[in-house]
Formats: sequence, structure tokens, C-alpha cells
Amino acid sequence: MLKRIYLLIIMVLCAGLVTAQSTDLSREQKAPSLNGHKFLTSTYLKSSFISTSFMAHVGFGTTSVLEVPGIQIGDYEIFDFQGQILFFDLDVQYQQRFTPWLAMYLSVKAAGRVGSDVSTILVDGVNTLSGGDIGWLINIVQTEKFNLAGTVSLSNLTGSFINISGYMEELIDNEPYPTVSKVVPALIARVGLRGAYAFNPSYGLQLNLDYGYGESFERDNSKSFFMFGIMGDLDFNPKRNVPLGLGLGYTLSSAPEIVMNEGGSSNLFVGRIAYTGSEDFELGLQLTYYDLELSRVEERSFITKVMLSFTFYF
Repeated sequence: MLKRIYLLIIMVLCAGLVTAQSTDLSREQKAPSLNGHKFLTSTYLKSSFISTSFMAHVGFGTTSVLEVPGIQIGDYEIFDFQGQILFFDLDVQYQQRFTPWLAMYLSVKAAGRVGSDVSTILVDGVNTLSGGDIGWLINIVQTEKFNLAGTVSLSNLTGSFINISGYMEELIDNEPYPTVSKVVPALIARVGLRGAYAFNPSYGLQLNLDYGYGESFERDNSKSFFMFGIMGDLDFNPKRNVPLGLGLGYTLSSAPEIVMNEGGSSNLFVGRIAYTGSEDFELGLQLTYYDLELSRVEERSFITKVMLSFTFYF
């Protein structure tokens, strides 16, 4: 049923796209900018500009060395270990501008984590997430220096969790139906605000605020999700004729694509360097450092992640 709804929405949007092409696209601005400042894109901070674009992010990360307590059986403890957990991310999004104040976007995403060796796999398992979003970006106000847009979207995600140590605990506790793997779908409705402000051609600031409510990766449990992100960026091209941009940002998020089924929230600190010499594309490298609560680890884990991204504007 859900697939039929998605198909119907896409068909309606495509029909609207045909009629929307009457808009004078010759005036369309490609790379997002205000007051002569070109804004950087970011993995966790989405653009507030009504434009047609294709974006892709690919990332890889790892935790610091973790110490995980094992399962206590009498006087013995098994499955205790020291090791690391690897993380990967993939996020692809296409956004289509219909009018100067309205755009639609579709995204496909995947994320996962797995232990770096057999012992970490036995304890933390293999955890993956896949799915996508469909949503609208609606411009609210735009001036010479300021842009504000609202979003309405629907996310359909599926989490797959292989938990070997949890299965062993269920066997020890005589659970009637122990299972080593779980596949949990989650449908989430979201609304949000995206803003951008250009102080001058060199300096800019972007802001995201999102709220979502829907199914979580805990079976039969609905909950709310939030995300707040801010990033300042510096473009050396206008003043020094160097096609290079730098960005620093912070994001606080409880979104399932970040915390998966662990719950809680994560603090993400982002540094970004990007090529800004083209109106048609942006190529960037992003370093993210964030904390995450892992159920099998007593203290919060810290992850360092490197992401390569590119964005094309049409």
C-alpha cells in the first residue's frame, strides 16, 4: 500500500513538472548565493534555496577504541572485548524546482555500522538502515541578504539489526522466541525550516530546524525526532580570487538515520572544505566528529567520519 502511495505522489509531481516548465528558467540562479556570497552545502545541513540540483554524499568513519563488557554467566564473562566499530553513509538527493517559490526533492539513503573484527561483530552485530525521503521545499521570504524556506516531507526507512549477543542473552533468559535478526520499518512525517544569511560576499551563515513524528526502530513504538543545525562558511573567491570555501558547523540530532535504534541524541561537529570556483557544481570534503550512545558500551562512543560530496546545479 505504501509503495502505491509513493508511486501516486511521484506521478502527480511529474505531471506538475510538465506544466511548471513554463516558468522563465533563464533567470534561475544555479549555485545558491545571496549578496554575492556562495553558500556551501553540507551532509547534515540542507540548502534553503529553490533550485534544481543533484547531490551525493559518501562517508566512512570509525570509533575510538572501545571497551565493551561481556555477558555474565555465573562467575564467567564472555564476549567482552576491545575494538572499534566502522560506520558508512550514502545519501543521494535530486531536487526539482517548479516555480521560484516551490521545489520538490527525492532522496535515497543508506547507513550502517559493523565491527572491525569478529569480536566486535559478535557483540555489536551488523546494523544497517536504508530508505528515502520525498518532500517539498517552500520559499517563505527572500531578501538581498536573507533567505528562509519551509519543508514538509515523508521518510520511509527500514532498519536491519543482527544482534548475536542479544540472541545469546535471550537464550540464557529463556525467552520463548529468541531471534538473531530484526527488520523494522519506520514511516516518519517531518516539517522544518531552513535559513541562510549572507553578511557580505565572503561570509555566510546557514540554519536548519526539523521536527518529525512517526514510527521508531523499536517495534510498536512511535516517537518524535528533532534536528537543529547551524554552519558558518567563508568563501575566499570574492576577495582573494581563490576558489576555496571553508565551513564550520554544529548539529544536534535524534534522527534515526544517525542514532539508529539506540535512542537519545548526538552532537555533531562539522568541518568542511570545498571548491567554489564553479556556478555549476561544488566538490567538497567533510570531517565530522560526533558522539553516539551504543547499547553495548557503558560510556558514550565518539566517531570520526570523513565524507566526500558533490553537488551539481542545473
